[in-house]
Amino acid sequence: MREGSTRLDACNCFATRQAARHITRLYERHLSGAQLTSAQFSILVLLDEKPDVTMNELARALVMDRTTLLRATRPLQREGLVRKERSANDTRQLVFSLSPAGQRNLRHAMRLWQDAQTEFEAQVGSDHAARLRRELLTLAHPV
Repeated sequence: MREGSTRLDACNCFATRQAARHITRLYERHLSGAQLTSAQFSILVLLDEKPDVTMNELARALVMDRTTLLRATRPLQREGLVRKERSANDTRQLVFSLSPAGQRNLRHAMRLWQDAQTEFEAQVGSDHAARLRRELLTLAHPV
């Protein structure tokens, strides 16, 4: 082992979690202007792209368990940004959608997100950022 290194330097999980914390802090610093966490922003974006999505579909798309997803959506519901209703097709299913206030908040947050994207790409380079994104999405959603 080289001087100053630890066994954790060779740990994929440790390196990934450190990078995730660094990137999350950067994005949340920008998204705080919309009073959103990065997880909440992702939820709003997915609901904008796919209205009336079930809890299970949303959890799968976000690679989150249902309990964590419910915890993340509660403040969004409380603020009137997200609606949660029983599915008309199956009352056992919960369906989420953006409210008009959620759509307005998302438009504002998208500008802040773009600032975070620009800052991140300035740090690592846009080509490297694109490669990282593709590789990480492949890991998160294996075929």
